[in-house]
Amino acid sequence: MLELDTAQHTVYIGALHSSVASDGAHIEKRFHVSALSSLSRRSLGLGALALSMSMIASGCASSAPSSNSSSVASSSTSAAETQAPIVEGAGATSRIALTYDGGIMVIDAKDMKVLEDIKAEGFLRLSDAGDNRHLVVADGNTYTFLDTGIWSVAHGDHSHYYRTAPSLSSLKIEADHTGHVIGDNGRVAAFADGTGSFAVYDPADLVHDKRTASHLETTVTKLAQPHHGFAIPLENDQYLVAVGDSKTRTGAAVVDKNGTILVENSQCPGVHGEAIAANKTFTVGCTDGVLIYKNGAFTKVTNPDNPYSRSGNQAGHPDSPYVLADYKTDKDAKLERPEKFAIIDTLSNERRVYSLPAGVSYTFRSLARGPKAEALLLTTDGKLRIFDPATGAQLSELSVMEPWSESETWQDPRPAIWVDGKIAYVSDPATKKLHAISLADVSAPKLQLSMDLPHVPNEINGVSSSKAAPVEALAH
Repeated sequence: MLELDTAQHTVYIGALHSSVASDGAHIEKRFHVSALSSLSRRSLGLGALALSMSMIASGCASSAPSSNSSSVASSSTSAAETQAPIVEGAGATSRIALTYDGGIMVIDAKDMKVLEDIKAEGFLRLSDAGDNRHLVVADGNTYTFLDTGIWSVAHGDHSHYYRTAPSLSSLKIEADHTGHVIGDNGRVAAFADGTGSFAVYDPADLVHDKRTASHLETTVTKLAQPHHGFAIPLENDQYLVAVGDSKTRTGAAVVDKNGTILVENSQCPGVHGEAIAANKTFTVGCTDGVLIYKNGAFTKVTNPDNPYSRSGNQAGHPDSPYVLADYKTDKDAKLERPEKFAIIDTLSNERRVYSLPAGVSYTFRSLARGPKAEALLLTTDGKLRIFDPATGAQLSELSVMEPWSESETWQDPRPAIWVDGKIAYVSDPATKKLHAISLADVSAPKLQLSMDLPHVPNEINGVSSSKAAPVEALAH
């Protein structure tokens, strides 16, 4: 038993189970982590979380598998929650989270007011946690769960809606170089680039008795080599993953929960970007095209006129066979400002390319999908453009802000978009504003409301209680 004292709390780690297969290829380890004292939401920053988890990792390092072996591990991570009041609301609502240099702003989507300004250190990324209540906050060392404070529970033909104060919980997953967090098929996979491993959890386990859970069971799968990658949960405990090492990425594969490769395609240099489309179909970006995975097989799609044509950022929709993607053709550019975009047609296995007006570009935070899977682009002329993904035809446009230019530093703020049903929320760092745009009629989008923000916004994400949380319904 190892005891770790920090300024805030005491953590005990007890090894419960460890076994090594006869061939030494798989190591399974179970351990339990308990936070024994109450932690204030405001006093506990992400730096403290990363410190405590790095101490835990060093204490367990002697039994970790080697980097060229695959393993499966299950672990429990703990949290202590701030007990804010819980009230039942009259209907569904949404909340928006915006990162800034120093923390996270949580905003009520209906009133467009800041509900909580949570201080946190580091360059912060936001991902969907999978339960329509939490978001995953990545700081480079850990994935920590932000409770946005809204959720719903289904009761047959109706739902009950609840709300509480937003809070950055102490529930976390250790990760060496945080990266992509992707959910599908009832599970979520959080990738760690520094180890080439990913932790998988059931989003229903994030909540216990209406509060952020005190423990989270995860299953960790380790790939052959560390690399900047991703893992998409498929059916039957399988995962679509990137293949590569710390220097290069070469393709994609489907692996089982032990990391064993079941099918692989090595013809995808510079793998980056992925999307989930309709009909259990997935796309993966390459520097010379894309891979489409469906029906258990990979198909490579290229555009011969542009041998180098990178689609490293993609936006899919689970009800659409079309995937919106960027389209970059300058291999030597320090920063390419593309004036073309692509639509990946997973039915015909094509990547069609469309042009924007001369001098108009976009960035990796510009891509989104509309209420009926329309393709949305925030462009540098200050407009929100809406396209038909089947034809590439522009359906409409709306001037939202002044023209802007992308910084050469990718971490710097730039306009970003998050769509909730028929409303698109667009951030404007130059004016520190958040805009709500109605997409009820995609042929004529309308600016509904704008609000001033206390900080320069960077990343944006959100949750909506209109989607029931994946938890057991409460009895009346």
